Amino acid sequence: MHIPISRLVKELNLEAHQLREWEKRDWLGEVVKDPRQNHQRVYTEEQVERIQLIAETIQAQRAKGIKRTDFEEVEAKLLDRFGGEVKRIDTDLVVAPQSLNQIVELLMGQNQKISELQQLMQQQPKQQLPDPVDHTEVLADLKNELKKSQEREEQLLAIVQQLQTDLDELKKAPAKSKWKFWGKD
Repeated sequence: MHIPISRLVKELNLEAHQLREWEKRDWLGEVVKDPRQNHQRVYTEEQVERIQLIAETIQAQRAKGIKRTDFEEVEAKLLDRFGGEVKRIDTDLVVAPQSLNQIVELLMGQNQKISELQQLMQQQPKQQLPDPVDHTEVLADLKNELKKSQEREEQLLAIVQQLQTDLDELKKAPAKSKWKFWGKD
């Protein structure tokens, strides 16, 4: 039975990034991504047991006031419970001398290319930048247009207000007929 990461984090009240970090430390073994479940990580029952043990160990450390996880304690508990399946991954990087020589050669080659490019740049004639454009006239025109637009807006508002007043007057006045049906004015 495989349990998806989404269900596991809810049930154990964990964060998905914690599980991925534990996976990177190789505490969980080979974690499978299920193509039927959108390639999300799924865990075996044994991996779930490992996750529970890791979470319990870390919670116990927090209860003791230890703020940073004691990884060695976690690894020791995993080793005690699950045997020799947990292997420590050395983080020290060992570099062969010939690799260092190759890196030095690459850096020297890059420095040579940088020097050549600097010489080419110095040999190129200095190009003049175009004169800056004076935008004061354009700005003045825009201000004038804005002022005209505001004046038109004020005129339109006055017309709308006058129309509203006239409409209110019409509503108050009694209706007169323009037709003379009976010959009276």
